[in-house]
Amino acid sequence: TCFNGLGKTVAEHCEKGMKVLVHGRIHYTKWTDATGTDRYGCEIIAEKVDFLSRPKATENENPEFVDRDDEIPF
Repeated sequence: TCFNGLGKTVAEHCEKGMKVLVHGRIHYTKWTDATGTDRYGCEIIAEKVDFLSRPKATENENPEFVDRDDEIPF
């Protein structure tokens, strides 16, 4: 879970499949659902998120084309 500016940054720049490194604390919760069953949850309260990869290019975006068929001058 990310809050405030960190949450906005992650929402704007993070996409499914990207690699991220999350620094934070673990928060455990316990609750009872409507049927009376005890439920447990665990989440990370993020303090810092490092993006380790870039988003994948979509079909609308053309990655920069590099022509590598030039002759090598040996």
